[in-house]
Amino acid sequence: MSAPETEEAPARWIDRPGVRNFLGRYLIGGYIRFVRMTSRVVAEPSDFWESAHKDWPAIAVSWHGQSNLAYVVMPDPRQVALLISMHPDGQMMGAMARSLGYQTIGGSGASERQMHGTGGLAAFRSMLKTLKSGTTLFATADIPPEPGRNVSLGMIALARRSGRPVYAIATATSRRKILERVWDKMQLNFPFSTIGFSCEGPFYMTDPAVSDESYAADLAKSLDRVLAKAFALADGTAI
Repeated sequence: MSAPETEEAPARWIDRPGVRNFLGRYLIGGYIRFVRMTSRVVAEPSDFWESAHKDWPAIAVSWHGQSNLAYVVMPDPRQVALLISMHPDGQMMGAMARSLGYQTIGGSGASERQMHGTGGLAAFRSMLKTLKSGTTLFATADIPPEPGRNVSLGMIALARRSGRPVYAIATATSRRKILERVWDKMQLNFPFSTIGFSCEGPFYMTDPAVSDESYAADLAKSLDRVLAKAFALADGTAI
């Protein structure tokens, strides 16, 4: 009888689940809390959270690389579930999100370069179940590792299938660095800032006469607008 197979240990120390959990929960989570504690929020519309409740549950989306700061802007994380990638980096974000009180759903959409190991189908079913239970969903609209700022058709399918409205949201800090060479133009947020928060919606995507591609193009334009507005609010240049 052959010896039982053992699970291969992660090749890098940083890929160990315990390390990812520690870094996400304490290092990243602690830092993002510090940014929030030392900064003030300027939101447009200012009554977003209150007005959004009439459309509850909803689907909130942002561009990848621009989403982390939104986690500490939402006033009641217990009412929101986050879609978290199965990638090791995503698992660190999942630990951070859970430390803030969010529910998490593991999985991400598939792309031409990343077809396997995404948990996409199971995640889609979990997202539908989450929305049906009355919990709002927050996810990024674009899929790594494709060039950023392209809306996943999976998000449109979710909105169409669930019948729930979509909100485009964005956050930015006045003290920041944008990693221009990274696929998603990741935003690094620094403390002692003004945090700009902007959103548009609700958008219902259930008209059979409108194609998924058209809905995706419209949502991409909305996400670009709210991101530009968030930068303007953070920088004090909003009209």
